Amino acid sequence: MTLRFATILVLLSACDDVNTGIGVGPRDTGPDTGNGGIDTSIEDTTDTDEDQDDDGFSPSAGDCDDADPRVSPARDEDGSDEKDNDCDGKINEEFTGVDVAWVESSGAGHVLTIDKIGRIAADVPTGACVPFFLDHVVRDGQTAADEWIINDSLAGLARVTADGTCTPLADFSDTEVYEYPPYGVTVTPDGAIYVVFTDQFGTVAEDGTYTQLATWDPEADFLGIGLANDPKTGQVGIFDMLGGFATWDATSGFVIEHAPNFEAPELSTVSGSHGDDGSWYVPAVSAAGYGVYGFNPASSAWEMQDQWTDEDWAPFMLAVDGSDPKRMEFYVTATAGAFQTVWRIIHGTNHADDLYASDGTDFGNYYGIVADDGAGYAN
Repeated sequence: MTLRFATILVLLSACDDVNTGIGVGPRDTGPDTGNGGIDTSIEDTTDTDEDQDDDGFSPSAGDCDDADPRVSPARDEDGSDEKDNDCDGKINEEFTGVDVAWVESSGAGHVLTIDKIGRIAADVPTGACVPFFLDHVVRDGQTAADEWIINDSLAGLARVTADGTCTPLADFSDTEVYEYPPYGVTVTPDGAIYVVFTDQFGTVAEDGTYTQLATWDPEADFLGIGLANDPKTGQVGIFDMLGGFATWDATSGFVIEHAPNFEAPELSTVSGSHGDDGSWYVPAVSAAGYGVYGFNPASSAWEMQDQWTDEDWAPFMLAVDGSDPKRMEFYVTATAGAFQTVWRIIHGTNHADDLYASDGTDFGNYYGIVADDGAGYAN
């Protein structure tokens, strides 16, 4: 036996004694009785901390699969492995652009698909079916990229397909029954469709049946306008046009998280969105100017995230691309004169540039916007 080979055997033997797993017999898996009960043995095989897969995150820190080190809040999404790698409630999501509700000056409606480098990928004319708010249909736990639920003419909900077919779903035009018009819509991961009115909130079944889930006093409590949902939990966020914020879920019901100030509104907004970072956001106007605000649950308050100073461009509605947690982006629809635009704001930069801007030939408006990410859902 050469000296070098003998040395290697000695080293392997030494490593064996410190738990390499090579030829080691039964190990101590019980607690230490000495040292104040602190288990200092290097022979233990039982993982006693909360992070079972040793990826740096325990379930209490947001790890949604603590048996898989390829899954944690710090991971990037892998679009091919059918896992929720980044623990945002979505599976295999990949941001490809946004869909925008466009209403021409003539009143004709469209759904525009704009890719992530600012090109019109599709223009779906909806004709007399006029979209203001919209969200993707969710079918069998998967986002349907070519089908949307829209608020049609602020009078009802309709389903729109990629060929422009618009099928009425629910009619809220009877003012004797509905004192206020419907506004925001959202579709949760289980496919449920929700709609908000100035004074109430409810769900719409596939056959168009409306079920009221909550009501409030629009002159004293809340002024409903926008909806979004958390894909991890299915919780619905309800946005107030004066800066209030509420949530609804089947367990807690309707909860006003932040009441609006009717005498001195802090914000003016018409929509909101949920980010893959777990936060709720609104595009808004305040005394501080135009910007995107995030809701801080610890203080129950809105906090400015990014702002801009061009007063010609008041924000309408917001979508969030959070597929890269290190570079989250906001997409905001806005109109100034004959021009419509979709702004892209890289979070933390206070800089807004055009993802897409119209040529100014039509005095219409861009309204609702939703991110395209092709996601399935973990729920």
